[in-house]
Amino acid sequence: MLSKKEIKLIKFIKYTPIFVVGLICLIITILLSIEKNISLKKDLENLQKDYFEKNREIIKNEVNKVFDYIEHKKLNSEDELKENLKDRVEEAFTLVNYIYEKYKNTESKEQIINRIKDSLRPIRFNDNRGYFYISSMDGINILHPINPEFENKLIINYKDNFGNFVLKKIIDNLQNKKETFTTLYWQKLDDSTHQYKKITYNKIFEPYNLIIGTGEYLSDFENIIKEEVLSYISTIRYDKNGYIFIVDENGVYLSHIEKSYIGLNRINLKDENEVMITKEILNLAKNGNDGYLKYIGTVKPETKYFSEKISYVKGFKEWNWAISTGFYTDELAKQINEKQTEIKDRYTKNLTNLILISILLTGVFLIISFYISKKLEKRFYKYKEQVLNHIKKNREKDTILAQQAKMAAMGEMLENIAHQWRQPLSTISTISTGIKIQYEYSEVKKEEVIKSMNTIATTTKYLSQTIDDFRDYFNPKKEATYFNLRDIFDKVSDLLEPQLHLKNIQIIKDIDDINIFGMENEFLQVIINILNNSKDEFERKEFEKKYIFIDTKITEDETIVIIKDNAGGIEEEIINRVFEPYFTTKFKSKGTGIGLYMSKEIIEKHMNGSLLVKNEKYVYKDKSYTGATFSVIFSNNQELKSN
Repeated sequence: MLSKKEIKLIKFIKYTPIFVVGLICLIITILLSIEKNISLKKDLENLQKDYFEKNREIIKNEVNKVFDYIEHKKLNSEDELKENLKDRVEEAFTLVNYIYEKYKNTESKEQIINRIKDSLRPIRFNDNRGYFYISSMDGINILHPINPEFENKLIINYKDNFGNFVLKKIIDNLQNKKETFTTLYWQKLDDSTHQYKKITYNKIFEPYNLIIGTGEYLSDFENIIKEEVLSYISTIRYDKNGYIFIVDENGVYLSHIEKSYIGLNRINLKDENEVMITKEILNLAKNGNDGYLKYIGTVKPETKYFSEKISYVKGFKEWNWAISTGFYTDELAKQINEKQTEIKDRYTKNLTNLILISILLTGVFLIISFYISKKLEKRFYKYKEQVLNHIKKNREKDTILAQQAKMAAMGEMLENIAHQWRQPLSTISTISTGIKIQYEYSEVKKEEVIKSMNTIATTTKYLSQTIDDFRDYFNPKKEATYFNLRDIFDKVSDLLEPQLHLKNIQIIKDIDDINIFGMENEFLQVIINILNNSKDEFERKEFEKKYIFIDTKITEDETIVIIKDNAGGIEEEIINRVFEPYFTTKFKSKGTGIGLYMSKEIIEKHMNGSLLVKNEKYVYKDKSYTGATFSVIFSNNQELKSN
């Protein structure tokens, strides 16, 4: 019998390494956690700073691009007007020449001129403002549709509002050339208090030495340019919620993503902090100045709710416009949350690696302590010999029992894993064969290879995950968590959609943003089992269209996931047996009959839900279909919530 000191010594040798390794791992974990928290705080500070600087620069650049565009249109408006007037006069000359050539040999000059006047008099253009006039080179007005009292009168001495001889100036310009532009300053019919710049284009009709011309106020033509500019600005979108809005000097919104605001005078608009938004925008834009403004936006396009916004404003002095755009600061919170998640994931991964290393070190120290213990055992060889013999017998017995249990479990596990691995392995084989064929018969595109490799990597990850899923399935200490249905079906799409697309099977999803409480990986396995059964059923028959519909809905008492296909349904005599273990309608090489049995076990025993199946007839795109409908039902009285 061992003494107390000997017992303590042996315990010390055995347990000290574990204690030391555990202490070291704990210290390293604490230090790592502190370092990561410091790094997280620094990253978030930099993220906030970079976010504001980047977005301030983005909105400034977007406003400047629009400003440059408006400035360009403004500077070129006079050239565009001249081109417009010239085109109109050329059209008139085409008509006048036609009349002249047709009647020059049959009618008198006076008759032909009257025909020309009658043809040009009713013509209007540029929103009914434009018209044609005719004068002789000696200063007599021949045609003036707006003021017919001037016709057949000498108007060569008629002056504009600056004292310039209007017709005389035109005649002088035409002395050395057949066509010319002339600039005048004139009152408008609806405004006699201001002088407006008017550009005219005149051309000599040589057979009768007549001046044919037209004109347009530059400000009127600029209004057309403004409409074109506002129409273009209304189409501008950038980033996620970016748009440009324009406000005139009176506070009227000329362009905005919210169409109901256009044309409204919002000069008294203020946010919940009493900031007079429109007035502050106009103050920043006064005299062509610019600046930034922070306020609570009245509408965020994505959510239609109030949200804090930082806008950049720049004034276009010539038209008294304020040009502005901005960004919503709540986007920063999203980025921070994403950054936190990313850093926490890295921290979790590092912690996992640390635990694995500590386990390895513990194992090494246990081997060392076992070796030292062996040395000490020589002092107690008689007792040790008896103990060793006893241990040996127990080990032999335990080994046999363990081997028997292991073989029994392994057989079932291999069947289950084989069932789940068969389709992913087929996917990998198909992709690799496709790449080989492309390589042999055509040039392989880098993008296709990368896409194929990503699919193989995802499928391989799924194979590894399958083993973990089955291991977790038999683990009584599995923990349930909240997981999102959209995320689950995104994972399903990554795994199965390439295979389904290859089989011309189309998935139509209508999935709400719902969180479910349960075993995420096991629920994923259930969905894959159901979809694989639909895919296998499609392979057994020929269909013109192959659909799988995935829908979610929430009632007052339940959350339901519905998966149905148009593969013809399950035979009525066997539909009540599809959840029985080892029942299958497939060839033995295609399945073991364990998939739907496991799915029902997972949903009903592990997640307190229900898994049901029925045949259903329905109409899609005006065509009738029949298929199997699987319903996964969870009670809202359990731990379940939706966003």
